[in-house]
Amino acid sequence: MDYDVLLRGTAPPIVAALLLVSLAGSRMLPLAMAIGLFVAHGLLKEWPALPQDLWSDPNGVAWLMWGMVAAAMLTLAQHLRLLPARVAPGAAAAVAAVSLWLMLSKVATRWSGVDVSLHVGGGSVLVAATMLTVRIVIARRPVASAQAVAVGALLAVVLSIDAALLVLGKSAFLGQLCGAVAATLGAAVFTVVWRRKFTLYAADGIWIGGAHALFVLAGVHLSYLPWWPAGFALAAPFLLLFVPRGFDQARPLRWLAVAVPLVLVPLLVALWLARPEPNLYDY
Repeated sequence: MDYDVLLRGTAPPIVAALLLVSLAGSRMLPLAMAIGLFVAHGLLKEWPALPQDLWSDPNGVAWLMWGMVAAAMLTLAQHLRLLPARVAPGAAAAVAAVSLWLMLSKVATRWSGVDVSLHVGGGSVLVAATMLTVRIVIARRPVASAQAVAVGALLAVVLSIDAALLVLGKSAFLGQLCGAVAATLGAAVFTVVWRRKFTLYAADGIWIGGAHALFVLAGVHLSYLPWWPAGFALAAPFLLLFVPRGFDQARPLRWLAVAVPLVLVPLLVALWLARPEPNLYDY
């Protein structure tokens, strides 16, 4: 393992999350993610091109990063009450559609009209649905409680498994960037040790759900992740809707006992399907 690469990918988001969440509270979590992801991109490979430069020379991974920044800013706007809650779902769907369209703009030039409709149109609906699903899952838990810690920790694990899946899909860089997003959430949850509470808001579902769907779809379209493992991974967050509203809010361990298998089973199946084939001729 290259520990220098690991440090460059995880240190920026961890430091950003620990500082911003500790000093300003959990409302700054999406900003910490955006800063950490941007710096990790720069330290791991190169500083991402600005959007005005990407118009003429598109790069799917760079557009993915800017899409995550847009999702973070939208979440932050809702945290700061600059965006009405009733408008947020529609704005999240717009960010999902534009982010995916830009991310796939280069590869889509080789597709037929049917493929564009399926992968860009259908994918945009999937990303938006994932954002809204994670919003609902978070909203069902008390805002600042042990339940919020449980939900945050579980979602951090989901993003970490996404990162491993992308590496198996032959894109270490995408995996490292997704790992940076997971590290942000994990570090923020860890602040409960000295802050005594961790707050996760429904609006955070925009960037967390967006990260899950966009990175997995990037693994399919921008790398070599097959559709079967991607499909199992993409389905995982939706299974949390089967946990009843208000189920054991005072007992996070019982909630985890139900939620963890629902989410981790399809993710582990995805990892198994994405595993490299054994080389039968390697003596």
